[in-house]
Amino acid sequence: MAQRLTSTRPASTETKVDILLVDDDATKRFAMKAILAPLGQNVVEAASGPDALRQLLKQDFAVILLDVRMPGMDGFEAAHLIRQRPRSELTPIIFVTALDRAETDMGRGYDLGAVDFVFAPVVPTIMRAKVTVFVDLYKGQQELRRYRTQLERLVQERTTALTAINRELEAFSYSVSHDLRAPLLSFNGLNRTLLDDYGDALDPRAKDYLQRMRIASERMTSVFDGLQTLFRLTSGEIHREPCDISAMADEVVNEMRAANPSRKVEVEISSGMSASADPRLARILLTNLISNAFKFTSKQPVARIEIGTEIVDGETRLFVRDNGVGFDMIYAHKLFGAFQRLHSQSEFPGAGIGLATVRRIVNRHGGKTWAEGAVGEGATFFFVL
Repeated sequence: MAQRLTSTRPASTETKVDILLVDDDATKRFAMKAILAPLGQNVVEAASGPDALRQLLKQDFAVILLDVRMPGMDGFEAAHLIRQRPRSELTPIIFVTALDRAETDMGRGYDLGAVDFVFAPVVPTIMRAKVTVFVDLYKGQQELRRYRTQLERLVQERTTALTAINRELEAFSYSVSHDLRAPLLSFNGLNRTLLDDYGDALDPRAKDYLQRMRIASERMTSVFDGLQTLFRLTSGEIHREPCDISAMADEVVNEMRAANPSRKVEVEISSGMSASADPRLARILLTNLISNAFKFTSKQPVARIEIGTEIVDGETRLFVRDNGVGFDMIYAHKLFGAFQRLHSQSEFPGAGIGLATVRRIVNRHGGKTWAEGAVGEGATFFFVL
């Protein structure tokens, strides 16, 4: 029996596949092998239906050439059993018969999954052409399987690498939370004690130094808190469900108004906005964008914020727009970076992770986010989930 070739190397013109030839007449098998020889493939012979089934248990074939009239188990019966086997249920079957069309139950053959009938006398060029189609198709399928296997292996390798990176990030997050943050808290406590207990005995310059140290320490603590927030957004699974963005935005705005009772901000929220998203992460995203809008409109005599949606080229975009200080589009690429600032800390205080948090959440949803604005003319932050 011809040995089947298996290889993980790229398919080439030298790659051979197996063809199963089933006929009880050795002379006919010899003649058919001679016809197929120019194709350069492996032709495996079977002298009966049961013999063909045994061959199919050993290996797969690109195409089966099956004689219709054989003693014991005819070609139709063999085809029926071949189709019962999951691995061969889609293998192309070409029935080869010396019977004329009137004597051949072609309807039954096609019901059993035949792709074609070839009647004697066999025309060599036509037979080779028919078989070549299925040989090429089989080679293409094998190549796709090889690529799929490579892709699955690559995905597994990347998943393993990402898992290791996430574990390192979790370890670092723990370190930030405990090993680095704890000394800062202790430092802040000592600093506050010095000012409270010995402030009167210190000259103004010394008190100023201590206050600056405390402010710097608190800023560093804020940075650590921001890092932890970003790490938490990286871990865990996304649980998507329909979210009422309009209602969510209204809740966030009410919270902002309560936290800033002296501010007079005109807010317009479009009704009926929704998105498929993780509710917890969507709430964090909106909180950061709306908080950002409140902060950067703080110097406007009449602050205006709009939370709405638009459809462009069939894509639904949500946005938060304000009439605040805006930004220079030249620096738009810096907006979503962690701890990147376009305004001074004294002018607009903050940890510098709000928009980085927004991008992290959008990326985890497989979406996109971007901003448009101009100095002194406000800004618009778009996102698609």
